[in-house]
Amino acid sequence: MRFHLNDLPLSYLRAVAVLAAGSVLAMASADPYRSEGFVKIPDDVELDAVSAVAVGPAGQLYVLHRGEPPVLAYDAAGEFSHGWGGGMFGVAHGLRVDAEGNVWATDNNLHVLWKFSPEGKVLATYGEAGVGGDDETHFRSPDDIAFASNGDIYVADAGNGRIVRLAADGTFKAQWGRKGSGQGEFAAAHGIGIDAEDRIYVADRGNDRVQVFSKDGTFVAAWSGFGNPFGVQVVGDELIVTDGDAHTISHLSLSDGRMTDQWGGPATLLLPHLMDHDRSGRLFVTEVNGKRVQIFSRVN
Repeated sequence: MRFHLNDLPLSYLRAVAVLAAGSVLAMASADPYRSEGFVKIPDDVELDAVSAVAVGPAGQLYVLHRGEPPVLAYDAAGEFSHGWGGGMFGVAHGLRVDAEGNVWATDNNLHVLWKFSPEGKVLATYGEAGVGGDDETHFRSPDDIAFASNGDIYVADAGNGRIVRLAADGTFKAQWGRKGSGQGEFAAAHGIGIDAEDRIYVADRGNDRVQVFSKDGTFVAAWSGFGNPFGVQVVGDELIVTDGDAHTISHLSLSDGRMTDQWGGPATLLLPHLMDHDRSGRLFVTEVNGKRVQIFSRVN
């Protein structure tokens, strides 16, 4: 049987292209991270797709998945502590911890952000559960959040193709973006990260690029050539990017977006999604299809 490239799905062609690029880089250097294994999930947890992970200020770990209970809390030694959020979520998606140790989660089916105490008490809800919108008090499928040095909250509001900026108390401050492929537009603002200078990095999933903005939303740059970004994480002077289509992780220089490393593949990662890192530099990567959180330590 014969076939043509046009007969193959786009996701397959993208994966082949990105993996080929990664093989060239691999010839020059070994993978920069090695796997330490996986976060232990208690046997009585009804595990489903794992979407996000977050590290607390004292080294605690939180895992968000689409089973029950959806939020799993671990102490700094990696021992499971407790879970919460049973029956609350439509589609659990993003998870972050603020400077005070509060745990924030996004639900891209119910269109809300939840702010929890570390014990799981609901402290605040932003948006209206079950009601999507594009005004100052509603979201549509929010996917991820990031915190600025002054406590401001940046929301990747994927369904509206915009970034929403909230004050630390949750009041609306600004927004930018819309659906599209032009400068400052998004196919899906899927992952968001922030660096020490409060520059904003948005994984524009579907447009195969990361867009960079100042803290007030001024466009700075668009970086591409590494695949389709799902999650982004600033670690030192690098932006680490997951590609759930090709099952890879890329390293981009914060100074110019140049790709310095690419590794992984379906033998190592099963749809890598959102991630976080701890003070020792360990990288925690969620895998939607793998239903797990894989832990990686830096090699060089």
